[in-house]
Amino acid sequence: MPLLSIIIPVYNEVDNIRPVCEEIDLCVKPDYEIILVDDGSTDGTYYAIEEQSIRDHRIKCISLSRNFGHQNALMAGMQYATGENIIIMDGDLQHPPSLIPKMLESLDQGNDLVITKRIQSGGAGGLKQLSSKIFYGIMNMISETRIEPNVADFKAFNRKVLNAVLSFKERDLFLRGIFSWVGFKSATLIFNAPSRRHGKTKYSYRKMTGLASKGITSFSFKPLRVALIIGTFISASAFGFGIFALVSYYNGTTVPGWASTIIAIMFLGGTQLLAIGLLGEYIASLFIETKQRPLFLVDKTLNL
Repeated sequence: MPLLSIIIPVYNEVDNIRPVCEEIDLCVKPDYEIILVDDGSTDGTYYAIEEQSIRDHRIKCISLSRNFGHQNALMAGMQYATGENIIIMDGDLQHPPSLIPKMLESLDQGNDLVITKRIQSGGAGGLKQLSSKIFYGIMNMISETRIEPNVADFKAFNRKVLNAVLSFKERDLFLRGIFSWVGFKSATLIFNAPSRRHGKTKYSYRKMTGLASKGITSFSFKPLRVALIIGTFISASAFGFGIFALVSYYNGTTVPGWASTIIAIMFLGGTQLLAIGLLGEYIASLFIETKQRPLFLVDKTLNL
């Protein structure tokens, strides 16, 4: 059994495969395996991995049948990991392999889980940083499970944590929330994320919004409760306004007009649509869970 399993999901990272493997080899002791999860790449990433795996049997690959997403690809790698300790990281070298020895040292000191926190992120625009702050602020305000802001999917953990995470049967995965939820003794390391070595980020704002939605609906029911509170308040206000309008009508003080009517209709209609939209998100999550589809499908493997 290898001492360390390093799991790296990749999607169209053909130019980063060799550099990340070489940097890991420079920073980590020989007793390790690298599991590269090819998440349906279309640019020759698999062949770049194959070339490296021929040179070094410790470099392994899980090639998925299509693009299943970053979180699912991580889960695939964790299911195949055989190491006593596990590292998960990205393949664009923004998660520096030079930090791995410190992460392993922290595990040796008795921690079960080591998370990393970015204090600077090379290449990250102001809008992305602002949206990240807003997401973590909302998430920690409404969720019972606190998630450390600016944490990365760059973690080290032992087999006890791995088995706990693999016991989850969820289909809408939000692994940052799951790692926070499982508990265990943990430590945090901070790092500066360098700029991406090659290529461009695969995490568009649409994908980030989808991940944020998964995180919120997976770990909190408070949005539904907020919608209920708002609906109750508006209903009470509307009832009170109805009594006032009725009294005013009999007193002969009403003034015909459409502005107040339109405003009331739009306000109430918008609130109802908001509540229905929130219900839709939760129902969609339930629908996905009940179908019990596999998280991923493996096309082929190398050295496994």
